Amino acid sequence: MNELGKVLSEARVQRGLTLEDCERDTRISKRYLDALEREDWKIFPAPVYSRAFLRTYAQYLGLNPAELMRAFQAQAEEPPPFQPLPQVLAPSPTGSMSWLLAGGVLLFLLIAGIFLYMSSGGTSGKTKTPSVTAPTVAAEASGGGPAPAVGKAPGEVKKGVVPDLKDLRLDDALAQLDSAGLSFVVVETDQAQGQAGIVLSQDPEPGTKGNSSTSVTLVVPRG
Repeated sequence: MNELGKVLSEARVQRGLTLEDCERDTRISKRYLDALEREDWKIFPAPVYSRAFLRTYAQYLGLNPAELMRAFQAQAEEPPPFQPLPQVLAPSPTGSMSWLLAGGVLLFLLIAGIFLYMSSGGTSGKTKTPSVTAPTVAAEASGGGPAPAVGKAPGEVKKGVVPDLKDLRLDDALAQLDSAGLSFVVVETDQAQGQAGIVLSQDPEPGTKGNSSTSVTLVVPRG
């Protein structure tokens, strides 16, 4: 068992809880809770589910969600295993000779042109050198990559009532839906508007009363 899963498992055992107890209280399937403790991330349909369930489970067990999310992120950012470089075939001798010949002809023409220009005395006066303005490059966020998504602070959650999820980080929104006892569907769109990882819209509207069969649809720009 890896370190992250070991922390979750030990915290649950210390509180005298079974996976069935945690499933009943968090409304997260025992299958996913067990996968979190074993760090079996391939069980989850998408990374947004593992992040949201990890945050909810950590809060339920009285752990620090921020520390566990950092540990999870560190695992997610591990470099992929080394892949051998593809075989590069050497160019055929015929092609190389053709380019060599063409280059020689161009070089001869260039030298001949310069010689004729110098022989004619050149053009009087100074030649203005066009000024070139360097393009402005927008500075990226510190760390050499895009800044992480920053959403508004989560609000109060009531059981069976659809919370206000617009402008929340996706993992915060999923954690709120878990607390409200509502299921959800995440629809990812191209980042034409809004910020990646931040809920752009929701259906149904906040304050709508639901039940265990109510499914909240979240539209989130793809990162």
